[in-house]
Amino acid sequence: MAGVKRETFYGILGVTKESTSETIEAIYLKELEFWERLEGAGISEAKDKILELTRAYLTLSDPKKRKEYDRQLDFEFVLLDGKAKDPEIEEAYDIYRLSHQKTYQEILSDFTQFREEMGDTLWILKKTTIYMVLNLLLYSGFVLLHSLWNENIEKDHVWFEMVSGWGSGIFLLLSAIGYVFFRFRFLKKELKKRKEKRN
Repeated sequence: MAGVKRETFYGILGVTKESTSETIEAIYLKELEFWERLEGAGISEAKDKILELTRAYLTLSDPKKRKEYDRQLDFEFVLLDGKAKDPEIEEAYDIYRLSHQKTYQEILSDFTQFREEMGDTLWILKKTTIYMVLNLLLYSGFVLLHSLWNENIEKDHVWFEMVSGWGSGIFLLLSAIGYVFFRFRFLKKELKKRKEKRN
């Protein structure tokens, strides 16, 4: 049987993960006022809704609690596919936990570390791709200039052919050396700064 999607604290308050603390507080107070009026009118469900709203607000209005909640929310989305814990998923989670002999917090910590490392890998891939594309554009420009210049030079200049052949080789060699420097010196330092900023 398919699990029912669990409502998150964000869903309970009707906000998004990008919402600011001020927005969350304003919506909470508006919702609270509405449900308190219903509670005063004798609607029994209102009390439960007020408790639910307050619990969500107290978590999302505190930066530390919100950060921890977001980490758990991301973990549950990956591990449990965003579904409520039905018996089958609960059993799968128990098997995973027991086979790895780790607590929920340890698994959550492993997942967070994996996500950060994957983010770093994608960041390096993005930067190196930009470097390679820029080099490709420069090389294309070099070849275009060479072909235009070649049309205006007399063909019997042996030295021109020799120099133009060397030019391509030198450009590619400098590009390769530049890539090694960029990848293993510059990006290594930037990655270290990125990790320090994150911690």
